[in-house]
Amino acid sequence: MSASLRKSLLQFVCAPVWMALQIGLAPSACLLGQENAAEPTDSPAVYITDNRTDGRLELAQLVERLKSADVIFLGEKHDNDAGHQFQLEVIQASHAAGCDLAIGMEQFERDVQGAVDDYLAGKISEEEFLAVSRPWKNYPEHYRAIVEFAKANRLPILAGNLPRKLATAVSEGKTLEPHQMAFSARSTSAPKDRYWDNFVRTMQGHMGADGNEMMIKFYASQCAKDDAMAEAITDHLVTNRHRPRKVVQLCGHFHSDYGLGTVARVQSRLPLVSSVVVTMEMIPEAGTKPADKEWDRANFTLWTIPNKAKPE
Repeated sequence: MSASLRKSLLQFVCAPVWMALQIGLAPSACLLGQENAAEPTDSPAVYITDNRTDGRLELAQLVERLKSADVIFLGEKHDNDAGHQFQLEVIQASHAAGCDLAIGMEQFERDVQGAVDDYLAGKISEEEFLAVSRPWKNYPEHYRAIVEFAKANRLPILAGNLPRKLATAVSEGKTLEPHQMAFSARSTSAPKDRYWDNFVRTMQGHMGADGNEMMIKFYASQCAKDDAMAEAITDHLVTNRHRPRKVVQLCGHFHSDYGLGTVARVQSRLPLVSSVVVTMEMIPEAGTKPADKEWDRANFTLWTIPNKAKPE
C-alpha cells in the first residue's frame, strides 16, 4: 500500500470524516403516525422526511416522534452549516418539550471528559477549556452553540470518542498500554458484517483500497471508535437509570446509518434500549427533488443544501 493511500485511510478512521460517506439502515418499527407523501417541488433549503412514509415533518412533529427513544442519533455531515443549526434546534425543542437530555459528542475524546465537566460547571473559563479539550477546527461555528446551550441549561455532555492517538495505535495493529485502556471501550470487536462491507465499499469508492491486512487494521480502529462512543452512552444510561434521561448523540452519519456502527454497539450492550436514527442528505439547491432516496438508511432524513460560498 502506498504511503499516500495509508495516510488517507488513517485520516478516515483517526480524524473527523470530512468526506461525504454514503451508506446506511432498516427503519425502526416503533415509529408512529402516517404523513401524506410529499412532493418537494417547493422545498425550502432544509426539510425533514419520515423515511417510512416519505412524508414531510415539521420540527415539532419530529421532536414528538423522538420522545419515545432512549437514544437519538443525529448523523451529520461534519461541515454542513444548516445541518448543525438543525441539531441545535432539535436539542432546544426537545428540552423545551420537557425531555431530560444528555448530549453525546463524537467531537470530544474520552480523555477530556474532565475538562468538559469543569467547563459546564463553570470551574474553568472557555479559554482554558478550549486549550485542553482539543476541539475540532469547526467548533466555533458548528458546535459551540450546542455546548453553550448545554452549559446554560445544565445538560451533561458525554465526550465519547476514542482519543486520536489510541485510534492511530489500533490502526497500526498495536496493543494499547494499561494506562490507555481507561480511555478506550472495555470491550471492542470488528466483525466482518454489513458494517465491514460498507466500510470496504466506501474506501474503494474513494481511494481504490482493497480488503488487505491494512484495511482490516483501519476497520478495527473505526470499530474501536464506535465501541468507545457506545460505551459512553450506555454507561450514562445505566448510571442514570433512576431518571428518564435520553441521549442525543452527535456523530458522522457513517457511525449511525443503517443502525450499524455506534447504534449497533449500543444495542449489543443494552438490547432493550430504543434508538432512533436521523441522517443527513444533500440536495443541489432549494426546490429540487432528491434523485436517489435511500429510505432504509435511517428513520428520518434531514435534506439540506450545501453551504453558501463565503466571501473571500
